[in-house]
Amino acid sequence: MNTGVQLLASMLVCYPELYAVAYEPQDTEITLDFVVKKKIAHEEMEEFANLVDKSVQTYHDLHGSGPVWLALDADVNGSRMTVHVRRQLATMLRGELDLLAELFCDKFGDDLQIDVHTLDSLEPDFSTMQSNVLDQMFDMAQSSRIREKMIGMRDKDKVVVYNR
Repeated sequence: MNTGVQLLASMLVCYPELYAVAYEPQDTEITLDFVVKKKIAHEEMEEFANLVDKSVQTYHDLHGSGPVWLALDADVNGSRMTVHVRRQLATMLRGELDLLAELFCDKFGDDLQIDVHTLDSLEPDFSTMQSNVLDQMFDMAQSSRIREKMIGMRDKDKVVVYNR
């Protein structure tokens, strides 16, 4: 299995808060999608976007790297909202996913759509293996470019990754 497929699949397995993950090789851009089960006012989303940006920038400052590019936008579909966080994969760190998941959980609570298959609900060996694989895939993605355009998403009890 290639690095990109494993990276996206492991992100979805390790972070049940993520609904989908897409990768665009031209810009080495990764998009993390979070689904919120209600609409949020534009001003409130702007405040949250600023909090996310400041938090990610502070995280990178604390880990010895400079400012990083981040974009956050949202689409409303009926009574749900999909929040897209876009980042350059080359500067993304594993702990950043922990931070993002925590920020989304704190902000949206029960309104954040979270998959029932959390790391705690999976077999311990499997969840440990997926976490280790994710660390390895991040290391590999930092050193070698992923060339395929992909999207990973949840499909009932599975995580699937497609080339686009």
